[in-house]
Amino acid sequence: MSLLCHGHTASLLCEQKELQRMTGDTLRPGGLELTNRAMQFCNLPAHSTVLDVGCGYGQTMALLSAQFGLHVMGLDPAESMLRKTAELLPASLIFQADAAAIPVRSNFFDALIAECVLSLLADMQASLEEMHRVLVQGGRLVLTDIYARKENFLPGVPQSGIHSCFNGAVSIDTIRECLQAAGFTILLLEDHTRFLRQLAGQIIFSFGSLEAFWQLFMGVDKAATTCGSIANAKPGYYLLIAAKE
Repeated sequence: MSLLCHGHTASLLCEQKELQRMTGDTLRPGGLELTNRAMQFCNLPAHSTVLDVGCGYGQTMALLSAQFGLHVMGLDPAESMLRKTAELLPASLIFQADAAAIPVRSNFFDALIAECVLSLLADMQASLEEMHRVLVQGGRLVLTDIYARKENFLPGVPQSGIHSCFNGAVSIDTIRECLQAAGFTILLLEDHTRFLRQLAGQIIFSFGSLEAFWQLFMGVDKAATTCGSIANAKPGYYLLIAAKE
């Protein structure tokens, strides 16, 4: 989906035109490259039923349908996102809903994909358990997201008026524990922090510095605090594929 798009009280970073210029309509580091990598690993049969959790503007849905022959549905809480998805894919079924309450029966999907979404969710554990519920036995869960080398490493951002993936980033160990508790087995875990560095480089080239970019959405002091916290935390970016036990 996006480099942070869920949130109700704060503005959404993924809806800001400045981020869209950096990432296109995928709104995340690495664009569709990691999506392709994940689908090649999963090797789902044609016409498998897949849910894009946090589908954003529908770019992943379009790829999965056109290139891999999958039957794709989308879910996102943001009405503005879903309007663009419906324009791009008018024949696709999309839901305005939250990942913790997916409006389908149990054991329905062959795979779920959630790109730059897990760190945005209000209750990650409940959402993973819901994803487990709607997957068939052995179904695949594909995650890409920011991870933290230190837990709770951006305490200043929730009060800054802008919400992004950095707010809810947790350590890889925490992600492993939550997946195991929800009933998943990890099949693949790869570090792709280079994509996060590439995006940071694009931002610096376009705006002069990371701090100048954050100042577009918050005050000077909060932008400085945010950049300092990010630099101290040294966040990474991962691709993870798990199976429902």
